[in-house]
Amino acid sequence: MELRLLETDGERNTYRAGMVQARATKGGKFRETARSRVSEIQLTFARLYGVFDEVEPDRLLGGFSIHCLNEFSQSFPVPHLSHLPPSGVYEAGQLWALSHEAALALRKGSMILLGLLQAQALLIYPLIIPRDISQFYRVFKRVGPPFELPFAETVTGDKVYMQAMLLEGDELRRQVELASRDGFETRRSHALLKFQAPAMGTSRIIDRLTHPSRTESEQILQRTGTDD
Repeated sequence: MELRLLETDGERNTYRAGMVQARATKGGKFRETARSRVSEIQLTFARLYGVFDEVEPDRLLGGFSIHCLNEFSQSFPVPHLSHLPPSGVYEAGQLWALSHEAALALRKGSMILLGLLQAQALLIYPLIIPRDISQFYRVFKRVGPPFELPFAETVTGDKVYMQAMLLEGDELRRQVELASRDGFETRRSHALLKFQAPAMGTSRIIDRLTHPSRTESEQILQRTGTDD
């Protein structure tokens, strides 16, 4: 499998189109408000990584956004992370995948990438209401109480709540080690990662990377910290 940094406008547009299509096929429980620009900020300024199977090297199978807090700030004012250097904290989001296999590859590739970037923490914002997804992030710790998301609403116009969660320290290092144990190749300053496709049923490495949208592939990525 390959994890590639998508750098051109054409590649980023392909990413957006694939994400919209993947989420539309499953139907969403919430949507951004008409004036929200949160997703647009991430999709425009964050790094976008896509996963590819070497058998079909031009077909984008899924991806995620990621940015460091010394590149631009976290999406929401909580949690307060002054105990960590901004250069060591990464926020991930905008996940999508077309298949079970792609979801597993994203999970594995993201942890290898965080190890290469020498990340000290990974920040995510799983949904709490209208559907609680935070329970699937067993290796993450909750930081602060759930908070109302002012930039989104349910499809019926009700409020949406999220929970800030953090993976750091020994647990982050353990997840990186699990993902890296089969070996990998990296090129062009980690713009390209090659690694062995994870075995079907693997469930000990880190899960889904947020923005929460209940596609089948995201459910696969959420099963963290369980036995094989």
